[in-house]
Amino acid sequence: MESLVSEIFVEVLLDQNLSKALDYAVPQALAHLIQVGMRVEVPLKSSVKKGTIAQIKSTSNWPNPKPIFQLLSSTPEISDTLWKLAHWMSHYYCTPLQRVLKCFIPVNIRKKVQQKTQILLKLKQTHDASILAITQLRGRFPLQADLLDRVLQHPKGVLFTELNASRSTVAALVKKNLLVVEKITSSGLEEEEFFATQPKTLNTEQTRTLSAIQSSIQARQFAAHLIYGVTGSGKTEIYMQAIQTALDQNQSAIMLVPEISLTSQTIERFRARFAQKIAVLHHRRSLGERSTAWEELRKGETKLVIGARSALFCPAQNLGLIIVDEEHDSSYKQSDEMPCYQGRDVAVMRAHLEHCPIILASATPSIESRYNAQIGKYQLHTLEARATSAQLPTVTIIDMAQALERNKGFTHFSDELARAIQKRIETGEQALLFLNRRGYHRMQICQSCHSPIKCPHCDLSLAFHREANSLQCHLCGHEQPLARHCPHCHANESLQFKGFGTEHVERALHALFPNIRTLRMDKDTTTKKESHEEIFQQFRAHKADVLIGTQMIAKGFHFPSVTLVGILNPDATLAIPDFRAPEQLFQLLTQVAGRAGRAELAGEVIIQTFSPHHPLLAMAAAQDYPAFYNQALEERRLFKYPPFSHLIKLVFSAPTAEEAVEKAKAAHKQLSPLSPLPVSPAGHAKVKDLFRFQFLIQVDKVGLAIPLLKEIQGAKIDVDPLSTYF
Repeated sequence: MESLVSEIFVEVLLDQNLSKALDYAVPQALAHLIQVGMRVEVPLKSSVKKGTIAQIKSTSNWPNPKPIFQLLSSTPEISDTLWKLAHWMSHYYCTPLQRVLKCFIPVNIRKKVQQKTQILLKLKQTHDASILAITQLRGRFPLQADLLDRVLQHPKGVLFTELNASRSTVAALVKKNLLVVEKITSSGLEEEEFFATQPKTLNTEQTRTLSAIQSSIQARQFAAHLIYGVTGSGKTEIYMQAIQTALDQNQSAIMLVPEISLTSQTIERFRARFAQKIAVLHHRRSLGERSTAWEELRKGETKLVIGARSALFCPAQNLGLIIVDEEHDSSYKQSDEMPCYQGRDVAVMRAHLEHCPIILASATPSIESRYNAQIGKYQLHTLEARATSAQLPTVTIIDMAQALERNKGFTHFSDELARAIQKRIETGEQALLFLNRRGYHRMQICQSCHSPIKCPHCDLSLAFHREANSLQCHLCGHEQPLARHCPHCHANESLQFKGFGTEHVERALHALFPNIRTLRMDKDTTTKKESHEEIFQQFRAHKADVLIGTQMIAKGFHFPSVTLVGILNPDATLAIPDFRAPEQLFQLLTQVAGRAGRAELAGEVIIQTFSPHHPLLAMAAAQDYPAFYNQALEERRLFKYPPFSHLIKLVFSAPTAEEAVEKAKAAHKQLSPLSPLPVSPAGHAKVKDLFRFQFLIQVDKVGLAIPLLKEIQGAKIDVDPLSTYF
C-alpha cells in the first residue's frame, strides 16, 4: 500500500446527497498537489465516488481514514471568493454545503462533459483555382463538384453537418488537395456577421448614472447601483458602456437576464457592440457548450458572460461588474429545490466579495430593492424619460362586463381592441397580445357535480391543449385523453370546457381576421433549443402581424414596429391570497405595456378587465411606480411584511396527507420559540403524488432562526420566499 503523509487529511464533500463531509487521507505522491476546491475520486464502502475537497487539515476525527484514489482536476474548480459565497449561501439559506456546491460545480463539470468537436470544411486553393476545379470535376465527379461549389459560397468555411454530403466525397476532395478539414469546438455562439454599432450619445440622466457606475468600476469597490428607469429609458446602453469600462481595465463582466427568451436579443445587441468573445450560459445550451464556455471563463479567454440565473456562479476571472437586468423578476428566485436562493441577492453578495459594483435595474424595482435605496444601502439612479423621442404609450382600461353585454356573449376582443388590431394590420405595424395562461381551455368540468377533471398526481385541474388534443397538467406534465364521462359522478354528456388560454386567443383572432399572420410564444411553442430565437427573429422580420404570448413576451423585448399591446384578463392575479400578488401584477402590467411605442411610432395599450376601477390597474395604466411603491410600502409596514421583516417558509411533503401534517406539526412544535404561524395546506396541496403542508416564520433577522432551523429534518426551507401561498 502506498505510504501516506499522516499529517495531511482532506474533508471531501461527495456529490451524493450526504449532508456532511467525509475525511480521507492523502497519499504522499499527491500531498504537494492538493488544494481546496479540487475534484477527487474516493472510496465509499465498496464503491467509488466523486467529490470536492472542502478543507485540508493535519488531523482527522476518524480512525484510519481511507486514502483518496486520484485527483480529477489539476486546479481548483472554485475560487476562494466563490467558496466564501458558497458558505454564505449554505448558512443563510439553511442548506448543506454539498447541495449548494451543485450551483458552483454544475453537472457538466462534475461529469467532465466535453464539447463535441465539429468538422469545418474550408477551401485549400484560391477562389479562382477552386472554380476551375469545379469545372473539371463537373463531368466525371458531379457530387464532388457540387460539394466544392457549396463550400466556395462560404469564405470562412462551413460545417459538415450543414451539407448534405458523404464523408467519402469530402475525403476525395481532401486527397485532391482541394479541401481542408478542421476540427473545432464552440461555446454555443455562431460566428455570425453583425453590423458594428457605436456607443450612443447619452442624455443627462443616463450620463449622470453611467458616471457614478464608472467611478465604482475604476475604484474597484463594491457599490450597489439601482437604476429605476421607465421602459425604453436606455438602460441597456448604460449597461454596454459600463461593461466597456470594465473590459478596458482587463476586468470581466456578468450580465444576467431573467428569461432565456431575452438571451438571443441581448446577445445580438452585445455582439454588434463588442468584439470580445461572449460566453452564453443557461440550461437550454448543451452540456458540452456549457463546459466549453465554463473552461474559457476559467482561463480568462472570455470576459463577458450573458446568461440566466445560473450564470451567476460562473468562474469569471478578475470580475469587475455584475448586472441584473429586470432585477424584480421572479425568475431569479430558485423555489423548486434547496437551496431556495434569490439570485438577485446572491449577486449582490458576490459583488461585495469580489469588491466590484453591481447594477440592479428595472422599470418596476422590487419593493425590497427600492427600500434599500431609500435607506441608503443602494445608490438610486432615476431615468424618467425615454432615451429616444418616443413617448410613453397611451393606456385605455376596458370594462369587459360592458363589452360582453354589447357583444351579447363571450369575446376575447372588445370593440376597441378589435379596431386597434385592424388599424395595425392596415398600417403594417405590429401588436402584442398578452394572456398569462397557456393552452386552449383552462379546464374540463362536469355540469352535473361541478367537479373539474384533475391531474391524478397533483391538486390541479387539467388544461385542454387543442394542438396536442389532450388534457395536460401544468405542474407535473401528466397528459391524458379528453374525458368522456365525469370520474366523480360518472355522468355522461355533461362535460364542458371553462376558461381560455393563448391557443384559444390565437384561433379566435384568425376567426375575426382570416388573413392575419400570428406567432405564439409560450411554453408549448418554445420546447426546442432555438425556439425563442426563431420566434423572435420571425416577428422582428415582420413575418407576423401579432405576437400572442404569456409572460415570456412581457420582459425586455424591443420591437420598434410594435405600437399596440393588448392585455387580456389580468384579473385572476388580483384574487391570489399572497401579499406579493399586487406587486407582481403591477410589475407585469407595466412591463408588458412598455413594449408599445418604443421607437418613433406612438404606442397604445388596451387593458381588458372585469375590475376596471381597481386602483392597482389605474396605477399600472399610468405607469406610476412611485405611487404604487408608497402605497405598498405602507401596507407592508402595517403588517410588518418584508422589507420590515424576513419570512421563512417550511414545506413538508409525504405520500399521505396525514404523514405530511404530522411532519409539519412536529417541526412547528420544535420551532415554537420562533412563534411560527399555523400549519396549513400549501397552495398546491398535492404535487407529483406528494401531499404538501407548510407554515411560515416571521423574524427581524434570518440569523436569529438559523440555529433552530438547522435541527429540522425533512423540510424544504425557503428563506425570503417569493410566494407565501404556493
